[in-house]
Amino acid sequence: MRLDEVAKQFSWPDYVVFSLVLVLSAGIGVYYAFMDRKKKNSTEEFLMGGRQMSVLPVSMSLVASFTSAISLLGFSMEMYTFGTMYMIMGASYFISVPIAVHIFIPIFHRQEITSAYEYFELRFSRAVRLVASAIFILQMLLYMAVVLYAPALALNQVMGLSVWISIFVVGMVCTFYTALGGMKAVMWTDTFQMAIVYGGIIAIIVEGCRRVGGFGQMWEIAREKGRIQFDSYSPDPFQRHTYFTLLIGGCLTSLTVYASNQAMIQRYLSVKKLRDAQMAMYFALPGFFAILGLSCICGLVAFARYHDCDPQSTGFINKYDQILPFLVMDILGHLHGLPGLFVAALFSASLSTVSSGVNSLAAVCLRDFVQPAFMAVRKCEMSDRESIIVSKVLATFFGFVTIGMAFLADVLGSTVLQVSLSIFGMVGGPLLGLFILGMFFPWANDKGALAGSICALCLTTWIGIGAAMHPSAKRLPMDTSGCDWNTTVTTMATTAMSSMAPTNATVPASSGLLHLYRLSYLWYSGLAVSVTVLVGLAVSFLTGRTDPSTIDPKLMFPLADRLCCCLPAPLRYKLRCGVSFQKEEPRLALTQSTALLEKARLAEREYSLTFNSSFVPEKADVDDEKDSLTPSPAVVVRQTCV
Repeated sequence: MRLDEVAKQFSWPDYVVFSLVLVLSAGIGVYYAFMDRKKKNSTEEFLMGGRQMSVLPVSMSLVASFTSAISLLGFSMEMYTFGTMYMIMGASYFISVPIAVHIFIPIFHRQEITSAYEYFELRFSRAVRLVASAIFILQMLLYMAVVLYAPALALNQVMGLSVWISIFVVGMVCTFYTALGGMKAVMWTDTFQMAIVYGGIIAIIVEGCRRVGGFGQMWEIAREKGRIQFDSYSPDPFQRHTYFTLLIGGCLTSLTVYASNQAMIQRYLSVKKLRDAQMAMYFALPGFFAILGLSCICGLVAFARYHDCDPQSTGFINKYDQILPFLVMDILGHLHGLPGLFVAALFSASLSTVSSGVNSLAAVCLRDFVQPAFMAVRKCEMSDRESIIVSKVLATFFGFVTIGMAFLADVLGSTVLQVSLSIFGMVGGPLLGLFILGMFFPWANDKGALAGSICALCLTTWIGIGAAMHPSAKRLPMDTSGCDWNTTVTTMATTAMSSMAPTNATVPASSGLLHLYRLSYLWYSGLAVSVTVLVGLAVSFLTGRTDPSTIDPKLMFPLADRLCCCLPAPLRYKLRCGVSFQKEEPRLALTQSTALLEKARLAEREYSLTFNSSFVPEKADVDDEKDSLTPSPAVVVRQTCV
């Protein structure tokens, strides 16, 4: 095989296809941004799509939000270098998605909030809400930096562009696009972009399988070379991938996205009905699984193609994360336009992820930091016009910060997939632990929540940084015996192979605290949740636990009633731990007349805001009967600034 003959540059049809996809993506965003200008200019429209989105775009956007170039490059690289064990991760989706749908989404939907972390102020205190929001901001900035870095690797491989120029260009496009359009524009663009992503992956699989002799031949080559691995049943959490780790640890890692991440929760809340949000998540489940499965097959195709002539060992790629772009230029380079489609797919995946992330960061920062500070200083609420301006400024700011942090991603020694999932575990794990502490343990108080989340964040961050400094992952052996090269390439290959020797060597045993660094990155989330809950409960009982009877039942999950519905009523009452869940039903079961009254009150509020009234009656000025109908603090009307 002559790897030195693989194309390194785009042809002009590739540039046309690539540019056309980007123009259409931007055009969809501009179209919806222009159309929404005819409607009431409000933060609800900009950040939440007016809470009137349909199931299809929400479902596709849920898939697109965390289907980035990391997924496409990372899953493929995992198959190529470590084998197929990671494919078991797909089974964990069928555990985590129902948990998110039936436990977390109903609680979020009942609150009618914009920022998911408003829940913590309702359940604990404002301090817990601010800490949770700060943790989320840290998580998304770290994650989006890796998201920007991943397509830069691909662009460097197939277009010859500098990684740094690629990061800047991709980041600027994402920042402009997000600041221009709101949630509605983002969601419909995500729908189009996901079609491009699927098309690009399928094109690679079809042509790749044809080149290696068919799907069966591809699988047989991978099996003979030891890449087909489904035999690790050990419960040891210090083994990188086992059935137990991928199913349980993978489930908890997925829940840090599906159940505690603002980018996902914001989409659940963009539909009007709870049932629509649940349907959108279930419709997205096949999409999650398809991205994983198709990307893994791409990795096996790459291995079948290069099983006896590894491109990284011969110096044709710098990192194994570039194996998929190299494969594209190898097998599709002669089909002008298809490499452009692949790069457009990578670009679209990252564009949708970063735009969703920046939009959610703007929403959290606005609702949890800017608006409360404005209220404290001015003694009145921000107008919708001011809120939208601030949201766009925040989106631009976070876009530039993400670009800056992406330049640091190149120093990470691990693969982009492992880095991204480690971030979810290290930083997202404490957030998931906070939600579990608040929804399942009525005795927890704000002091316990703060102590638990901070302890978990410090511990997992320490372990994650230590693991990056002391890598223990062992790649499977590579082969270069089938390469057909000249003398120059031979010298380069010899140097590359000698530099790779420590990577494939047996990792020396560690002891003491260093042994913690070998903990599988998929268990970071489980460790964080455990520390948050255990420390949170211990501190709560030491400082004076919360009286369960004082907690709003809408903020808790009725575990006993859901799992023990067949038990006698007196026993179920004891299992409720003092929370008065029976009070929840009458409040939710509004009659038709009271529902109409509530609708009229909200319409009156919109009418007042439309004509810039300098004063809107506060809650204290509304009669007691109307106050009792208010479903959550999110709809309480206060004085607005002129």
